[in-house]
Order: sequence, then structure tokens, then C-alpha cells
Amino acid sequence: MLEGCRHLFWDKGSLDIEKDQYVIIERILEFGSGSQVETVLDDYGAEAVRKVISDSRSVSPKTVNYFALMLGFSGKDTRCFLDASQRIWEPY
Repeated sequence: MLEGCRHLFWDKGSLDIEKDQYVIIERILEFGSGSQVETVLDDYGAEAVRKVISDSRSVSPKTVNYFALMLGFSGKDTRCFLDASQRIWEPY
């Protein structure tokens, strides 16, 4: 499964397909190709992908919105949007 996408895990040593499921899904959704995403969906299932999208702080809002639409759930209740700061600094 990780053949051809090892460059996405440049900062990781050896990965266990089951133990490192969260980081594998997270990275491939964020940076992987369409065929790699299809492989993740086939291997882990839509529910596991939905859980990563909902719980991850590392996945971008663009990725959250795309997969929320694709998998049919609301992206506004994900950690990406709930933990987002409304303002970075106070205006003058």
C-alpha cells in the first residue's frame, strides 16, 4: 500500500499499516494522488477516513471540505474548524 508514496513519510521510520493508520490516512488525504486516496478508502474504509478528517488538526480546511462533501458529512463540526482561531490578532 505504501509503495510509491514513501516520500510522503520522509520524517517517519518504518510504518506499521495498522498501528500508524491515522498518520497514513492523514498524509495521503492531504498530499497523496487520486489513486493513493482510492487505495486508502479501499483499505481502511470510509468510516476510518471520516474519523481522521473529523479529529485531525493537521488536515487543511480545503481537504476537510473536499472529503466532507465526498463522504457526505458536515465539515463545520470537524476539529479543523472548531479549533480555528477567529482572529490572529486584535485590529487597531
